[in-house]
Amino acid sequence: MVGIPKTLEDMSMRERCCMLETVADALDAIAEEAEDFGDARFAENSKCVAGTIRGYTDNLGAQDLKSAELILELGITLVHLSSTRSGDAVAEMVYNPQACH
Repeated sequence: MVGIPKTLEDMSMRERCCMLETVADALDAIAEEAEDFGDARFAENSKCVAGTIRGYTDNLGAQDLKSAELILELGITLVHLSSTRSGDAVAEMVYNPQACH
C-alpha cells in the first residue's frame, strides 16, 4: 500500500537528502541520453539543475526548503519531459532548435 506523499518539510533530513540525490542522479542519466541524441542544450540544462540540486544536499536548512522544493520540481519536470519526448521530437529539436520556442 502506498502512503500519502510527504513534503520536504515532513521528511527527515536523511529522506530529503535521498530525494535530492535521486532526482540529481536521474537528471545525470537523462543528460547522457540527451547527449546521445545530440541534444546538447537539454543535456547541459539537466546537468546544471542536477548540480544545483546537489548543492542543496550539503547544507539544507529549514529556510532553504521552499527553494529546494522548487528546484526539485524543475528537476522532476525535466525528467518527465525527457521520458515523454519521442525520437521524432528529439530529431526536430536537434535539426530545428526554434521548434522548442
